[in-house]
Amino acid sequence: MANAPLARFPARMDSMAEIRAFVEAACATAGIRQEDCLKLLLIVEELFTNTVTHGYGGESESPVWIAFEPGDTGFALRYEDAAPPHNPFGEFRPMDTGILIAQQPVGGLGLKLIRSLAGDASYSREGERNCIRVAFAMRPRG
Repeated sequence: MANAPLARFPARMDSMAEIRAFVEAACATAGIRQEDCLKLLLIVEELFTNTVTHGYGGESESPVWIAFEPGDTGFALRYEDAAPPHNPFGEFRPMDTGILIAQQPVGGLGLKLIRSLAGDASYSREGERNCIRVAFAMRPRG
């Protein structure tokens, strides 16, 4: 899978409209079904909200980069930010299915959501950037 060019967005919540349009256009170009595109939107929104809130400590002009890389059997999201190093998957705890959502420990539910929607998710630190790659097996529109 070749690396696609990264689109840059400021870490402000009002950027979400532009990010949504970017994701929807990428899905349309790749022929991704609406159901799968909604999953991508949910994942991107979760990652972006975490970057703004926790990574950068609030809204700013700090950058977030997003790319989508279609492949033979799926689609990959590449998400990057320049926030302090943080591996969100390093502290991953499986959800305790024996208790209600409201009783789950605070934090980490978004990562559980990402893991449940994606085929694979990984983190790396490349230079000054946190890099998250989320891969999906997606069916083309039919």
